[in-house]
Amino acid sequence: MRFAQAIEVARPLEEAFAYVADLANAAEWDPGIVESHRTGDGPVGPGAEFDVIALFRSRPVPFRYRLVGYEQGRRVLFEGEGEKARSVDEILFEPAGSGTRIAYAADLTLKGPLRLFEPFLGGTFRVMGEKALAGLKATLDRA
Repeated sequence: MRFAQAIEVARPLEEAFAYVADLANAAEWDPGIVESHRTGDGPVGPGAEFDVIALFRSRPVPFRYRLVGYEQGRRVLFEGEGEKARSVDEILFEPAGSGTRIAYAADLTLKGPLRLFEPFLGGTFRVMGEKALAGLKATLDRA
């Protein structure tokens, strides 16, 4: 299942990038995330790992995310692994006036027999993505 959409936020690129690249912030802006935290210390960058608990159809689904692609101020790529699903999230950033354009693409693949349900869950995944980006926009547009 794939979700891809872009938003523009009022926050300057450097601030937007730093906030989004730190996946520990996800529970603040994504209503589909009930918990997110960093598993180690040091700066956010390649190899950083995050434990995230997502809600999918009202059920908690734990993931371990790893930051596998990192281009300062331009791009982050996260790979998430859970017992029942795998996720790859790519987020691109570019200046947009005095703010930032954020293009978010997420691919979610269910594991094992659950893959049979993917054709029926695309709408749910799209709605989750739209709510997440609306939350991100609202959070980053706040002064």
